[in-house]
Amino acid sequence: MAPVTEDGAAVRPARILVVDDDVAIGGTIRRYLRQYHIEVTDCVAGALDQLERHSFDLLLLDRRLPDGLGDVVIEQLRRQRSTLPIIMMSGEIDPQLLQHRAHGSAAADDFIEKPFVREALVDKIERLLTAHALRTQAARQRAELAELHASHDREVDVARTIFDRIFARGEFDPSRVRHLVLAADRLAGDVVFAAWTGDGRYRWMIGDVTGHTLSSALITMPLAGLFYRTAEEHWTMEQVIAAIERELVAMLPVNMFCVAAMCELDRVAGTLRVWNGGNPDVLIRHGSGEVTQIPSAGLPLAADRFAPPSHPIIEHRVAAGDRIYAFSDGLIELRDRSQQMIGFDRLLDIARTGPAATIFGRFLDCIPDHTGAVGYDDDVSLIEVVV
Repeated sequence: MAPVTEDGAAVRPARILVVDDDVAIGGTIRRYLRQYHIEVTDCVAGALDQLERHSFDLLLLDRRLPDGLGDVVIEQLRRQRSTLPIIMMSGEIDPQLLQHRAHGSAAADDFIEKPFVREALVDKIERLLTAHALRTQAARQRAELAELHASHDREVDVARTIFDRIFARGEFDPSRVRHLVLAADRLAGDVVFAAWTGDGRYRWMIGDVTGHTLSSALITMPLAGLFYRTAEEHWTMEQVIAAIERELVAMLPVNMFCVAAMCELDRVAGTLRVWNGGNPDVLIRHGSGEVTQIPSAGLPLAADRFAPPSHPIIEHRVAAGDRIYAFSDGLIELRDRSQQMIGFDRLLDIARTGPAATIFGRFLDCIPDHTGAVGYDDDVSLIEVVV
């Protein structure tokens, strides 16, 4: 009876090619190996022909054959990168028969000296068949895993294309606005949105959704749509924040929320309106060199589903040449090239010292690699707006 697997499926006997010109040995091997499917040939040419036309699980190969040495068969198989297990048979054992493959020479996997006993031969065959099956299974699993990773990468690339097209709606005048978003894991849960409201006001938002996984990144898509649509429709800042709060409460699980800050600049009136919900302090570097800190004055969006939402907005006077900065805690908690946490105090010191035009660049200098080529512990976002 053929062996069966755990699910009841029959397992085919292993196919073994025996290469030996001794008829007596061939008959002995057939008797010894009745549990396997045996094919026999008696020369190098016959072996190569059989191996070309059929698939085998193991090769039992005599070394000295009428038309040459069995080494020729091994060399041909290894040249083709075949992993077929090979047992060399010989009445004259040469230690070089088992040269390790790491030395670059063809070799059998094992050898057996003639004459042999059945138990010794079967033991070697079973050991090699098992090892080969395990290697084959591992290779198949690696290939399947590689394909899963490749499929995931393709999906992420499509998602990034979609995200990039959505966020390309942002209006960032390079002469007045610089920004950066670095993803911890290819898709960021941090966002920086910016748009003109149509009545001379410039509005921007920096947000950090809980986590930095695909689920976090997905939340940023409806946020982008809502932010840009309401800017086009001239919604007030209060209306926009309230609408985003409602959207996130309806969409997010209870353990997720969005830390954010929203600013609205009216250059004509010289005012800056700021709402900060759990974000690090928004900074204003004035032309005088003084820095105004605008701390959080409310909860993050969707952080408390049971309390009435409150989004206090603070208004500040600004003048031409002032610079406004907002960044996520990912920048504060990032470690620099010396593995020291950047920290809020260092960023505040940068904002207070040196020429104002160099502040953004000096923020970037704190980041070991701000091209996005390396991984980060958390998403990092940053924006500078010049009044």
